[in-house]
Amino acid sequence: MNSKRFSATLIIVTILALIGLLGTQFNVKGGASAPDLEGSWEITVLPTGGDPIVDFCTFTKGGGLINIDPDPNLSTGIGTWVRTGGLQFAGTFVHFLSDAGAPLGTLKVRAEVTLNPHTDTFTGPFQTDVIIGGDVVQSICGTVQARRLSVEALECP
Repeated sequence: MNSKRFSATLIIVTILALIGLLGTQFNVKGGASAPDLEGSWEITVLPTGGDPIVDFCTFTKGGGLINIDPDPNLSTGIGTWVRTGGLQFAGTFVHFLSDAGAPLGTLKVRAEVTLNPHTDTFTGPFQTDVIIGGDVVQSICGTVQARRLSVEALECP
């Protein structure tokens, strides 16, 4: 009787372990969730009629966004992002705008991008509004192209 109970318990434990293992593999490989923006990106901003600008952006888990731009008259930008579809995302962030340290207003940037999970890149349109005294005084549109930053091996001896 004890050996039957032991055998039944062993079979049940084995079945539960297999269900757990297969369930984990499904979640890891099964694509229950699409690739995400989380991580840091090098972004090439291509304003319509303007010169390209390279900046960097980090998308945090939970929807936070941190953007840095080489323009010394802009603060670090902060904002938020969301998934709008399978591989589509939208984000909005704001920089403080100054003139040699004197506050002028803000820049509000909005973008809608599509992630390419095979190349770790994304592209899409953007709009930047220059806001001074609460009024939009200029809007700049264009596209962005980005590539995910990855950890690289050291090459020095």
